[in-house]
Amino acid sequence: MRRLANNLKRVVREIFYTSVSVGPLFGRLLARQFFQMWQILENPQPFWIVEQGAHDGQLACDILEWCRSEVPEFFRAIRYAIVESSEAACTAQKKSTEKARVIESVTWFDKLASLNEYPVGVFFSNELIDALPVRVVTYQSGKWQEKCVTLNEGKAFAWKTSSIEDQELIQIVEALPLPAVEGYTTEINLRARQWMGEVASVIKRGYVVTIDYGFPASIYYAPFRMSGTLTGYKNHQRIEEILTEPGQHDITAHVDFTALARTGEKAGLKTLGFIDQQRFLMGVARKEFSEGTGPHVHIGENQRAWNTLTHPEFLGTRFQVLLQAKDVPVNLDGLQFAGRTGLD
Repeated sequence: MRRLANNLKRVVREIFYTSVSVGPLFGRLLARQFFQMWQILENPQPFWIVEQGAHDGQLACDILEWCRSEVPEFFRAIRYAIVESSEAACTAQKKSTEKARVIESVTWFDKLASLNEYPVGVFFSNELIDALPVRVVTYQSGKWQEKCVTLNEGKAFAWKTSSIEDQELIQIVEALPLPAVEGYTTEINLRARQWMGEVASVIKRGYVVTIDYGFPASIYYAPFRMSGTLTGYKNHQRIEEILTEPGQHDITAHVDFTALARTGEKAGLKTLGFIDQQRFLMGVARKEFSEGTGPHVHIGENQRAWNTLTHPEFLGTRFQVLLQAKDVPVNLDGLQFAGRTGLD
């Protein structure tokens, strides 16, 4: 058991906690869940799989390759859309999908509004929301203020605290259960709320799957979380002061999943469940484990990857999955082991 744990730690260290980097199993499991969604929706033609935040396109390749191999009738129905505004990212994605011989199934759009029809299918993202810009607020001298970025006398970036001027931000701060504790600092992601509203307005019928690291509001804004979640990473090492060396490291913040769920509900989506990655993937794979029924993702041949994706000390509880839907049934395999949403 100790050897297994050591091996898992080494795998996670090598892949830097990225589910896609574990290998193709993560994409295969998502594809199997998407296949069930297609069946629940009575096999629409086309069935849209819309991905935003596709990075280098490897996850799209893993999903499409499994569909082509295991369920060709589903593969033929798929219209895979990647929403990407970066030319460099598009170039990388096209190289990946061309190498995997699935590029003919993929269409690129520079923004959600560019989709030329209201899709029926599934809209999903994996580690997209944590990269969206956030607003930082702090409680000082008996009131909430915003932490902004300025230039100091040495022409370096520095924090500056000022009154909150944005009316939307004011309303959200007033509505959240934020601890009125001197020095308490946290993040509000207005862009994530806007993004979820855009997704809800675009999808005609189907599912929205959001995978990322984060918490419900009750934990995100808990009194013990005095410094928030905003942080930076360089060479896979955490950077405490994110304003140093601008452009040389990634800046990220955890996701407030309650805000996403509530925004989606206001825009016409129904929240089906909020579950950690371990239980979600176990639900998707249950039939293969218990019944041996297909289509198969071949977990037995990928045991190391399965352990890394689902072990609670590794990726299994690091990532959370929010499932929402518009005008569809709720009986998804991935929600078999879900309890109460815990989003309140």
